[in-house]
Amino acid sequence: MGEIVFTKHRPFSFKDFTDIMRHKTYRNKISKLIKDAVVELDYKSPRSYHTLMGYRFGKSRTHTHTEGIVTIPNNDPIYMMLKNVAMGQKGIHNIRLTFYAPEIYDIFEVNSTFAKNEHSGDIEPFKFMNIDNAKVQIRIHKTDIVSLIIACSQQPFTIDYKGKTAFFSTLAQIRIFLVGIMISIYCKDISQSENRIPDYRDWVIRMWHFSRDSLELSKKDFHVVVERAGYIMERVYTKDIGKGRKRIRHEFQEYPNKSVLNCVYPDSSKQLPQIGTYQESE
Repeated sequence: MGEIVFTKHRPFSFKDFTDIMRHKTYRNKISKLIKDAVVELDYKSPRSYHTLMGYRFGKSRTHTHTEGIVTIPNNDPIYMMLKNVAMGQKGIHNIRLTFYAPEIYDIFEVNSTFAKNEHSGDIEPFKFMNIDNAKVQIRIHKTDIVSLIIACSQQPFTIDYKGKTAFFSTLAQIRIFLVGIMISIYCKDISQSENRIPDYRDWVIRMWHFSRDSLELSKKDFHVVVERAGYIMERVYTKDIGKGRKRIRHEFQEYPNKSVLNCVYPDSSKQLPQIGTYQESE
């Protein structure tokens, strides 16, 4: 599934696994992965297409051998036309972060009410936690690594003062939430519990989607992937923003692998994020 999503840049269906399992087995496994918030439904047409949680592709009107997603070079006239549509503010969404917190797994394991993944043993305090306009998934691994997914595709954090403040506020609330649980479970004083959870500005951003939406609504559906070098995937597609309305989204999937502070403030002059892909495209 990971190879299809990250390498082929498309959702998957039963047809991709006919050589290793029967349809009933596939269906049972997918149902379990959906309950574990590992997989989600992407679309139905007519069979069901699934993807890894947070990596939505959407349905395209133009079907190709890549299951509805057209891959084109970055000098293609169609891509150039779509890319140059009047766009709104830049934003980030589908953000993946990690940090290390010593002994956090043992502390959370004391409370048996928290869900535990039967395969990996990861502790999931809640499937999803709603913070303002974002849905947050928290996983605590046996290695004492905490991984976070912040899903806010409908309302990305904008790259301006207001958006950065909202992003930092979300991270701060997650940290307060974890510290509060540790205090209630472990009966340690506040200073000891706080010290186990690093400052949210030091958390590492592993991946994010950096995007802009068109100012005008789109009347057509499409999804193109642009050929690029390195570990950056560029897409232009229609995004459903609710109530049957869609906009064109120009998006880069990037892997910064840097701390939150270094991603948001990349130099000592405290400028707004200077992410190279957008500068190159513009």
